[in-house]
Amino acid sequence: MQQQQVFRASRFEDAMAQVRRTLGTDALIVSRRQLRSSSGLRSESPMVEITAMSAALAAERGLLEGHASPADRLLRRLIDGGVPNQAAKSIVQRMRAELLKLDVGPHSEASALAESLSQEMLFCAAIGSGSRVAALIGPTGVGKTTTIAKLAAQAALVEGKRVGLVCLDQYRVGGVEQLHSYAELIGVPMTAASDGRSFKAALDNLCDADLIFVDTAGRSPRDSEAASELHRCLCAAQEPVERYLCLPAAMRRQEISLTLTHNEALQPTRLISTKADEAVCCSGIVAAQASSGLPVAYVTTGQRVPEDIERATPQLLADLLSGTEEWSS
Repeated sequence: MQQQQVFRASRFEDAMAQVRRTLGTDALIVSRRQLRSSSGLRSESPMVEITAMSAALAAERGLLEGHASPADRLLRRLIDGGVPNQAAKSIVQRMRAELLKLDVGPHSEASALAESLSQEMLFCAAIGSGSRVAALIGPTGVGKTTTIAKLAAQAALVEGKRVGLVCLDQYRVGGVEQLHSYAELIGVPMTAASDGRSFKAALDNLCDADLIFVDTAGRSPRDSEAASELHRCLCAAQEPVERYLCLPAAMRRQEISLTLTHNEALQPTRLISTKADEAVCCSGIVAAQASSGLPVAYVTTGQRVPEDIERATPQLLADLLSGTEEWSS
């Protein structure tokens, strides 16, 4: 077996591309240098030389410790973050295949990961594309009210749509008042409802609205009866209601599983990942999508209204997982 292989090109990026095509994206770089002419002077066309060996050979020789590839590090990060093993392996395997097609560069890993995520995960269209009524559901403290304020402000102030707000949160102290304050700031109508009949009446009163955002009570994931009660209330609308399950980007696999189980009665249709700015690792977004099978719609990235929310895209998630996305304070 050949112990090491030598690759030469006029640019470092081209030589690295040869390494990856021949030895794979996990190849171990042994050395790199710039070649000079025999006279000691630089040649007219300087060359770069890279010596490398395959990951399998490096592992056999015990040389891989401390030299994990970006794909290996991502796999460990995804699994540690609660992504099911098979889903994590599929994402990384496709990422490795995509890397072989790209020229080596500072953003090649993120670009390959974005392409992989576009194939392995589900993303969905903007809010309002399937129904004029969107209800945000999920555990207490995940940021549903603030997320509604961001979505409503963008729809009303940026897109010029007619927007209405409905509060179905009668349990949290100050819940109605908080949403009412946002409604006044944005300049849109808001009403409160406590049961199916009053909810339908609220929607009827907003018959001219292009979009209606519904804030719901945050309850413990173990409170299945509350979820069933809310489901009955939403069904009273007598028109389609998109149900966006809000989960924090830092939520762990067991918590995701518990939340999905106890919100099953609500029949969520899409996901919103909240508080990405507070997460050390955003693997929870991938874990939630893989575990639920629901498409991801939005990611919230801070407390500012309406700035700190973005459409979920493969590139955004790749940047978050690669650690290249920074949020302003």
